[in-house]
Amino acid sequence: MILAAVLLFGVAVIGWCSPRLLGRLTAGGISPGTALAWWLLTALGVLAGTLGAVLLLVLPDHGPAAAITRFLHDCWAAVGHSGLPGLDPLVGGFAGAVVVIAATRLTVTWARRRKRSTLLHRRHRDALRLTGTRDERPIATLWVPDERPIAYSLGGRDGLIVASRGLAGRLTSRELNAVLEHERAHLRGRHHLLAGCAETLGRTLRFVPLMRELPGAVRLLVELAADRAAATGHGPETVRSALLSIHASEGGDTALRLRWLARHPCGPSRLPDRVRAVAGGTLALFAPPALTVGLMFTAGLLSCW
Repeated sequence: MILAAVLLFGVAVIGWCSPRLLGRLTAGGISPGTALAWWLLTALGVLAGTLGAVLLLVLPDHGPAAAITRFLHDCWAAVGHSGLPGLDPLVGGFAGAVVVIAATRLTVTWARRRKRSTLLHRRHRDALRLTGTRDERPIATLWVPDERPIAYSLGGRDGLIVASRGLAGRLTSRELNAVLEHERAHLRGRHHLLAGCAETLGRTLRFVPLMRELPGAVRLLVELAADRAAATGHGPETVRSALLSIHASEGGDTALRLRWLARHPCGPSRLPDRVRAVAGGTLALFAPPALTVGLMFTAGLLSCW
């Protein structure tokens, strides 16, 4: 039980302290794709660590808890798994019930969101078939007769871009192509799926700071990633001017996007960016068990001192 408790402690430390660290790293100039991978893999590591700790509590004889604590038993008898045997069934049952409730909430929240998304996608597809306004671009684009500058995309198996005639009338040809490339980047990167997963976790596990901050961080980072893709092909100034034309006020995320385009170079992903994403993502994913091993090892050394 001690090993599971230490693992849960590591999960709590990561879940409560990582948002501030991830925010600072994101603001340090790394690519949006790298930051996105770090945020999502940190959340995945917290979920996996929690599940692993619960499995150790529910099935202690089938996990590595006994072997690891037996290794430290001679130096630190208090760490032995059998130290408080009477609590094992109670704690394990409680932890299992919490996981089942959380998993049920996650499933229900995701199913509701999926249903709304499917219905919205179907309505747009029907409108596309009825109006016959599909153009010859790589991804189907529905042009709606609206004077407001509108542009968004719908994810899924048959991705769809929705744009308004008002948008085409307000932007130059180069700016319009940049906006459409921005939306294509969302579809290529499966940003709708990533944002949906983050929103589901944020709604279900709001009491964990990492999960609470995750939806907002993912929404901003996918926009920055799409801006970078558009700026790579059409230039950052074109994307900036398109943003200023569409959004009259420079508040909220728009201001952050404009500042990012002005400060950071835009180009194809370089090898160091990918290496950084893989290395940082791996560290984020295995942070809870790594912290657990470190704490157990330190405790064993101190008890043997």
